[in-house]
Amino acid sequence: MRILFVHGRAQGGKSSASLLAEWRKALDRGLGSAALSLPGSVSFDQPFYGDTLDDFVNRAKLPSTRELVQMGPGQDQGYELFAQSVLQEMSTSAEISETEIRQQMPEGELQEMGPQNWEWVQALVQVIDGHWPAISGVTIEKFLTDVYLYLDKPAVRKKIDGIVEAALTDQPTVVVGHSLGSVVAYNVLVKHAPRLKLAGFLTIGSPLGIKAITALLGLPRNPAAGRWVNAYDKRDIVALNPLNAKHFPVAPPVSNFSGVRNHTDNRHGIAGYLDDPTVARQLVAFAT
Repeated sequence: MRILFVHGRAQGGKSSASLLAEWRKALDRGLGSAALSLPGSVSFDQPFYGDTLDDFVNRAKLPSTRELVQMGPGQDQGYELFAQSVLQEMSTSAEISETEIRQQMPEGELQEMGPQNWEWVQALVQVIDGHWPAISGVTIEKFLTDVYLYLDKPAVRKKIDGIVEAALTDQPTVVVGHSLGSVVAYNVLVKHAPRLKLAGFLTIGSPLGIKAITALLGLPRNPAAGRWVNAYDKRDIVALNPLNAKHFPVAPPVSNFSGVRNHTDNRHGIAGYLDDPTVARQLVAFAT
């Protein structure tokens, strides 16, 4: 049995070995809390695409909301529509009020409220960053940029998918995807599920329930049949919605667990997911 970890964004400068050590350390805490252990025969693998993604992001130079306010829209219409859609959904799901957004906007002039107004969008980003504290420069705009490039640019998706696909084998495997990594893992599994011995699919902190993301992935599918579990913290702004009939309609349905209490500052960090005893327990169930 293998466990294949697929990491998310903001991992540039690290390595497969360092990430694997970080993830396993967190998982070991979760296993300890659950009073469980994995079979000694289980092996681990962690493909690494962090530097590759960062290189694509640096070359793309997608506009920030501040630049869109200053220079106007039309610089990258696809990205602008994607960002507007995701941010609008985030404001609704996070129950962010218009009053909170208005407080971040310039005073003294009447402003149109809504995602068509980029000053409104910029103000919403500031409110969201307040709800989701930044760590190491992580902001919701950077999340949007990275996810959009992967979803919309075939060259980016092909390169990143290829790195993960190179780690696929004919051995029974549990796949664990975190954040953007859950999107990458899902896409790879949909393409290769018929030839894989997939023992289970565990998504954590996944943005797959966001409408603008699923729209770019096509018709939702369940590559793991009845062995897909999605775990998230309700306070995690990235994992906006459960993968249920409303947000991710597939048959058989995904099993959702919303009881994670992620202890990291932004409620999204991998350490706060893998050291959750229920998450660890599910991983053991898949691997045995």
